[in-house]
Amino acid sequence: MTHHDGVALIPVTGTGRGRQEAVPVGGRGVEGLRISLLGPVRIRCGDQEVAAGSPQRQAVLAVLALRARQVVTGDELARLVWGESAPPSVGAVVRNHISRLRAAIGGDGVLVSRAGGYALELADLDLDAAEFDLLADAAARHRGRGEAAAAVGRYREALALWTGTALSGVPGPNAERQRERLTGRRLTVLESCLELELGLGGHARVVEELTALCAEYPLRESLRGLLMTALYRTGRQAEALEAFADARRVLADELGVQPGPDLRRLQRRILCADPELAPLSTAAGPPATGTAHEPLPRAGAMAVPAQLPAGAGDFTGRGAEVELIVNGLTGDIPSGAAVVAVSGLVGVGKTTLAVRAARTVRAAFADGQLYADLHGTRSEAGEPADVLAGFLRALGVPAQAIPEQSVERAELYRAVLAGRRILVVLDGARDEEQVRPLLPGGSSCAVLVTSRARLTGLGPSLAVHLGRLAPQEAVEFLSAVAGRSRIAAEPAAADDIAAACGCLPLALRIAATRIVARPAWSIAAFAARLRDENRRLSELRVGDLAVETELRLACQQLPAELADAFLRLAVLPDCSIPAAAAVLGLAEDSVGEILEGLVDAGMLDPPVHGRYRFHDVVRLFARAGA
Repeated sequence: MTHHDGVALIPVTGTGRGRQEAVPVGGRGVEGLRISLLGPVRIRCGDQEVAAGSPQRQAVLAVLALRARQVVTGDELARLVWGESAPPSVGAVVRNHISRLRAAIGGDGVLVSRAGGYALELADLDLDAAEFDLLADAAARHRGRGEAAAAVGRYREALALWTGTALSGVPGPNAERQRERLTGRRLTVLESCLELELGLGGHARVVEELTALCAEYPLRESLRGLLMTALYRTGRQAEALEAFADARRVLADELGVQPGPDLRRLQRRILCADPELAPLSTAAGPPATGTAHEPLPRAGAMAVPAQLPAGAGDFTGRGAEVELIVNGLTGDIPSGAAVVAVSGLVGVGKTTLAVRAARTVRAAFADGQLYADLHGTRSEAGEPADVLAGFLRALGVPAQAIPEQSVERAELYRAVLAGRRILVVLDGARDEEQVRPLLPGGSSCAVLVTSRARLTGLGPSLAVHLGRLAPQEAVEFLSAVAGRSRIAAEPAAADDIAAACGCLPLALRIAATRIVARPAWSIAAFAARLRDENRRLSELRVGDLAVETELRLACQQLPAELADAFLRLAVLPDCSIPAAAAVLGLAEDSVGEILEGLVDAGMLDPPVHGRYRFHDVVRLFARAGA
């Protein structure tokens, strides 16, 4: 840098033409004088380094140098250097330090007394902190003109002026404030420089520097973001995600907070292999370590989950419902994901139907299918946070990159699904609250939910309420499970079994399985066993599968008021609101809400001509419980 009167000529690198940029500077200064504050305090006069004196004398010099050409009074010097711990004779101490600094610096008119105070007549280029600002400002101008390489050159020149911690070892409140200010300025400049170097393809060269900086300043999220970007661009996606996980741990431990939105957004872009994160060119060459890395993954190369359970080989009937669900999942939805909610009584075949429909449309969801049993009727229902973690792992998110907080998992889940064609099957939901965090955010995905309750609060694009099988379908189902020849040999008895099971798929499957397990039984003999209502529920049990068990679990999920009404209303084969009010001893308005609550819970059939009806098997269970 060449210094003429009031102007510094800075060579402009990266232009190939040897151009120099004129930068205005302040002060005329003294030839050969140089004061350094960006590290230990140093004074140079020509080729000689002069002792800067005691820490307090260095503190006085720092105040005057950083306020070059400004008058600082003795009282102000005392306050800035000593604060409230100034000695009684502080005025004399200040004058002594000024005298010794004048002797050390030399030259007339450098450290002058003026207007009741002192001023250091120092040119900008005679102070490293001022030169740092000049170079950083020049770099910013280059950057504004799109001259990235020239800007990097100026930034690196500025950063090279630092020889350690600013004002190292200098005491006093002013020194502490200035140290913090100068360090913050250096970090801002360094981040700007590193960002430009990343843009110029230098990702491999800056990884080591960024790693050291993140260790030195672990709470600075902007540095973490630059490190994550550099690692990702060198093909080290897993390490980039680990850098985010480490940032999250440190922020939680030190401050009790989560990473900011910018860092979380970058993590999601890395997980989704955002093409815009890829380097603009390969000019940077191989990684600095000399190790060849695998090519960066692209969105199409991400994990493609295939979690759908196997379909039932004996699936029977439900053709209209399957077609309805298929159209609901694959049709055009104006906004958001298509949500199809299937509800119905316990054992009505919701899961089997959902799996059948999902497997029918899976070719339309080429990016994968997710499935989760939410165990909504169990006492330990699936927690959305746990389901989200499982989904994220299935989508290829490394375990260390999965956030701890449920809300952040949901954000990441929606980000990973964005733009991908994925089907999400949520089986056995308890209520809307359990389902909402698991819904994708975009229209490229579709969701199929099953629940005993009607999940009207989700605002589904299609709601399907599943009823019992038609009598003919029920007999066909018995045939598919127990064997066609055996059922066909006793058609009347088969009709009786279907009727005793109330055409409920779960009861039919148990009955058919028992028939298969007892080849010596006649169909008529088993129909006779089921005819006895007092023993029917005990007959509809095989292994760990029992209608009574499933109904008991469903009943346990009911609020106390609904559970009580459920048991007491079982004395009626069907009922109107007035009849139910008489049995329950409540006002008709209240009873209407109770009956609809039982319908929503899948424990009572929807009303037909104003009359509510229990499923036959459900009524037997309720009567036994009453």
